[in-house]
Amino acid sequence: SKVPQATRFFNRNSIVKDWYKGELVDALSSINSQDVSFVMYYAPWDAESQYVKGEFEKAA
Repeated sequence: SKVPQATRFFNRNSIVKDWYKGELVDALSSINSQDVSFVMYYAPWDAESQYVKGEFEKAA
């Protein structure tokens, strides 16, 4: 079976940066250039991830 293509979890217009394709180097570079960063590891199919998504955007 084919592996599903990665898709954004957060809206493109969101203030939250979403490295949904696993761009770890870019993510770490951004994290290290900020005084404070919040990192959310998520599974798009997970109900808790879907619930926390809204709370995470509010915090951002």
